[in-house]
Amino acid sequence: MLTLELLGTLSLRDETRPVPVGAQQKRPLGLLAILGLAGRQGLSRDRIEAYLWPESSGPRAQHALDQTVYAIRQALGSDLILSTARELRLNPDLVRVDVWEFEQAIRAGQWTAAVGHYKGPLLEGFHFADSHELESWIDTNRTRLRLEYQKVIEVLAKSSAKAGDHPQSVTWWRRLANSDPLSAGATKKLMLALAAAGDRAGAVKHARLYQELVRQELEMEPDAEIADLAAALSRPAITATVDLAVSPHTPSVTPPVAASAPKGNERSGREKAVWYTVIVLAILISAGAIWGWLRPAPAKQVVRSMLAIDSTEALAPSTAWSGRLAISPDGSRLAYIGGPRSQLLIRARNQLHAVAVPGTEGATSPFFSPDGRQVGFLRDYIVQIASLGGGPPITVSDSLTGVSGASWGPDNFIYADAINDGVGLLRMDAQPRAVPRPFTTLDTARGEIDHAWPDVLPNGRGLLFTVRFRGKNGRIRLSIAVADIPSGTHRVIVDDAMYARYTTSGHLLYVTTNKTLMVAPFDQNSMKVTGEPTALTEGMRLGFVGGSADLAVSATGTLVYATGAGEGKQELVWVTRDGKAQAVDPDWPGNFLGLPTLSPDGKSLAVARVVNEESLSIWIKRLDRGPSIKLTLDGKQNYGAAWTPDGRSVTFSATPATGATDLWTQRADGGAQAVMQLHRKGSLYHPGWSPDGKWLLFQTDVATPGSGDILGIRPGIDTAPVPVVATTFSEMSAAFSPNGRWLAYISNETGEDEIYVVPFPNTGAGKWAISVGGGTEPLWSHRGNELFYRDASGDLVAVEVHTNPTFSLGRSVALFPAAGFSSLRFAPQYAVALDDRRFLMIRPLRTAAPDKLIVVENWSEELRAKSRK
Repeated sequence: MLTLELLGTLSLRDETRPVPVGAQQKRPLGLLAILGLAGRQGLSRDRIEAYLWPESSGPRAQHALDQTVYAIRQALGSDLILSTARELRLNPDLVRVDVWEFEQAIRAGQWTAAVGHYKGPLLEGFHFADSHELESWIDTNRTRLRLEYQKVIEVLAKSSAKAGDHPQSVTWWRRLANSDPLSAGATKKLMLALAAAGDRAGAVKHARLYQELVRQELEMEPDAEIADLAAALSRPAITATVDLAVSPHTPSVTPPVAASAPKGNERSGREKAVWYTVIVLAILISAGAIWGWLRPAPAKQVVRSMLAIDSTEALAPSTAWSGRLAISPDGSRLAYIGGPRSQLLIRARNQLHAVAVPGTEGATSPFFSPDGRQVGFLRDYIVQIASLGGGPPITVSDSLTGVSGASWGPDNFIYADAINDGVGLLRMDAQPRAVPRPFTTLDTARGEIDHAWPDVLPNGRGLLFTVRFRGKNGRIRLSIAVADIPSGTHRVIVDDAMYARYTTSGHLLYVTTNKTLMVAPFDQNSMKVTGEPTALTEGMRLGFVGGSADLAVSATGTLVYATGAGEGKQELVWVTRDGKAQAVDPDWPGNFLGLPTLSPDGKSLAVARVVNEESLSIWIKRLDRGPSIKLTLDGKQNYGAAWTPDGRSVTFSATPATGATDLWTQRADGGAQAVMQLHRKGSLYHPGWSPDGKWLLFQTDVATPGSGDILGIRPGIDTAPVPVVATTFSEMSAAFSPNGRWLAYISNETGEDEIYVVPFPNTGAGKWAISVGGGTEPLWSHRGNELFYRDASGDLVAVEVHTNPTFSLGRSVALFPAAGFSSLRFAPQYAVALDDRRFLMIRPLRTAAPDKLIVVENWSEELRAKSRK
């Protein structure tokens, strides 16, 4: 059995034989250390390559890693490192890692054993000078493990003192002081423990050593309370009182002053009275001084304020599915989505205005890195990171992820919402080209349909998140769950609640379905709620259907939340070519997944909509303010409707609680039951009929082999779908020209989503690039002379198209900023009116009163005050 020690000096030992020299070279030993620190779940190959060979190209780094793994296996056995195509991990049956045993002992409450495993700071003296990213990761874990060790020491020291074993308490407090010699708090605790054990001289001596060290290392004056405490312990009368105050059970409790008092009748009664008065006064003064050191630190002032935001930097309207704000771990910066282009804005707490991060138009759900130097954000299918130091955003992943929250853990993984219902949370490395992988699994037997809004616990062992359930009646309910890291197994801990956030004060913040912000004691090690909840405030802004809320808390005690009447609902609007918007029907708001489509005569609309906490359904509405009906397909989520060319029916996707997504067709008047149009292995999305009704196109999920393709079928002719545009890249959002001869679509073959046009049905006969610098959501004008799409800045663009004698492009014009309207990467979130002069779009419903952004400093002090009453 091998033993890998990471705490203290890095070492590798074998219980049966000497470790071969080849395994103790810096690079192999460094790889073993990284895998040991990553835990039993291991680490991705991409992450290891970036850590150990940051300056090397992809192929060179892959080769170097393969060679290092080969050398380790040759020296220590082929089974020591377990591998897959994407990940490496240590075999726990063949190697013991002290970090694993240290953390396991803490989880089990075996405090003495945990201390025994901690032999010093993580990887002390072992450096990777050529990898700043690796050093940063190690520093983060070094700090985390040191703080855990210090908490264990405090538990043991207090337990010994409570049991009356003051010498042992001194031993523990001394270990704490040695682990952080410049800490005034640890020094004071050791001094008081020494005094309680009768070693007042030792307490004073330690104070002197601390003062010299602070002056020498920090070039500043030490904490004045240390000098005051040392002076008090140096005075004989006060020293006795220290014994009385700190340890009433100490045998020697008689003040030395009393030992020299006059005996018998040698002193007059008056002299005795004076003498006793002096003793009592000395005791009272001394007790007051000691109480000043022993009492809890005075409560910090709770400061509550409403953050004023300039109208040009205002929060973007809320939605039920996405978040709007985050706060840095140190509380110094607020990140939020706002401004006319719904950009990521960063506002330093000491500044009056925010700064927009370039290239983030249409961003949602911001989240900070553990060190607060980077901020991530979400778009449909896309996770990106922006450095607060500047530079363009970096794409971490462009597949599978949704917009309902993400959290960046101390393990340098990002945990994120999945784009589709029926899938749990995803996990990916916080680096470019990361591949999202399943982390949690839905408990479909209990009715779970979605996991969202993750929040990694500071100790990195667990993850809070929101669970969406759908009952037999189709209604949605929400609960809070916690998942184990790395296994992903989860359990529900709070019912009828959403959007949980852990606070370093040891509490759980969450929002109830009646808009109340609650707080409950929570132990992050056992991952259990340990006490009764308390209401903090009412009137929270939330979006019930998607579980969104505006709530953020820093590690330093700053709480930020929004109150308001908004519930994340949306409205349909007509938008002119110059960007002027007008509500279609103010009495018909809802939660729209979108993909709105107009009937061939332009008089009716088909759209996916949620009402009254029910399942997502296809609704048919007569425009503008006419009646509406819901097309029902019970037990399924229905979306993405496409009208048949005759305008009598719609074809749409339907997703059951389990299983693949199929295509169904139903009469638009609801006069007949839906019939399955197409079923095949794998999910099918975004159907679209050719103008002549001969072809039905659709796209496969980007998670399927081939990364998403556009397929088609000719009903009554083809017995199986045929490829229309299918490559190793992702193709999506197919749109027929009015005459059916041309097909516009999106492809990421250049590394960015761009719009292309090909002939139809012979799609291989030619290809024209339409967009430059990014494009999504293509739609044709009804006259066929224009192609519309959204560019990377969120603007709606119109491109002139000529098809005779050959296909060519004319002038391109950005019509208006459209980032404030709903957008999806894989399908249009708007429709074009028959006259090509207006666009039917979806935007967040604006309430009469704007949301209020509340900032509370030292919020937990208010909770402590309530608990003392």
